Amino acid sequence: MHEQYRVDPEQIPAIDPGDELQELKVSLQLLQNFNYSQLDLKKLTTYGFNTGASRSLGKERSVPDTRHKMCLNKFYPKNLPTASVIICFHNEEFYALFRTILSVINLTPHHLLEEIILVDDKSDFDDLKENLYYQLDDYREKVKLVRTNIRQGLIRARMIGASRATGDVLVFLDSHCEVNRMWLEPLLLAISKNSKMVVCPLIDVIDDLTLQYKPSPLVRGIFNWDLQFKWDNVYSYEMEGPEGLTGPIRSPAMAGGIFAIHKHYFNSIGQFDKGMELWGGENVELSLRIWMCGGQLFILPCSRVGHLTKGYLYRDWRLTKALLYNNLRLTYVWLDDYKEQVFVNNPGLKFANYGNISERIELRKRLGCKSFQWYLDTVFPELEPSPNKLMEASQ
Repeated sequence: MHEQYRVDPEQIPAIDPGDELQELKVSLQLLQNFNYSQLDLKKLTTYGFNTGASRSLGKERSVPDTRHKMCLNKFYPKNLPTASVIICFHNEEFYALFRTILSVINLTPHHLLEEIILVDDKSDFDDLKENLYYQLDDYREKVKLVRTNIRQGLIRARMIGASRATGDVLVFLDSHCEVNRMWLEPLLLAISKNSKMVVCPLIDVIDDLTLQYKPSPLVRGIFNWDLQFKWDNVYSYEMEGPEGLTGPIRSPAMAGGIFAIHKHYFNSIGQFDKGMELWGGENVELSLRIWMCGGQLFILPCSRVGHLTKGYLYRDWRLTKALLYNNLRLTYVWLDDYKEQVFVNNPGLKFANYGNISERIELRKRLGCKSFQWYLDTVFPELEPSPNKLMEASQ
């Protein structure tokens, strides 16, 4: 067993923490010098974070450079592929969205940033309508705003954004991020060397109550048999190369909202599964497709992007339903005989609807993808099946 590079689990950025509102009082007691006057409990459950603190920060701020000192000595060629940054949002808090936009504009070389494509997925909030359009007036050269007529969901909204992109590389960001210094160059350089490499920045934490920007340790992305994404320790051998703690980290899965991929490669491997609903599961599905169909997936520690964790967001039941639906689609398309592992804790899912997957099965055949057993053996051997189910599969 390889030794792992240990991290503090509390430092690992949460992607889907669920509803923790009942723990709010305990959380606040742990905070020193917390400004309670900024906290609006109704908005906390609407937006998932402290909107008072967000409003006080305004539309832009400077965040600490969290890169390892070895990253500061790296140099990147001027002639790199261009990037289209795609940011989709639905009822996002105005200042969090604008900090995402301006951090990209302020910290990205002008010649590398082809455009920022904002996809408003049928937002209801007034400040995201005329006010947003007006506030973007000074940035028309780089920012394109697309609005959907009906709610598409995050997955299809991203595909709409990708279809409008003219850059060489698609960079997907969540609508509550703040990029760090030299964030884009490492991603573009890696893709320029291998167009089938999909790369993610190391995701720093923006605290949901204080909005403090905190550095993340070195982590990789994994998932369990419930298909829940998790952050995991990095094995020590990943750090043994000449780049040490700044070298690329081989990752079995991506978090989902923040990654870069060559536009041609994205199209050639089937984009996202357009049969998926609203949100969830697309990150694991795409990760499996990348690895099993000839690509590679890495986290690049010298690229840092802060992500605002939404720990108190009210979860719409439609999102939970969509996540189960989407997970079933990827289960039946990609897990082969191991699909039974998904039903160990949730046998009722065997009888749930997952739509028509014939197009995705045909895509897998056309791409000549490897088996899920190959993925387990080669990419993610730590995902061990239940002994009982493993025995059944061998009989």
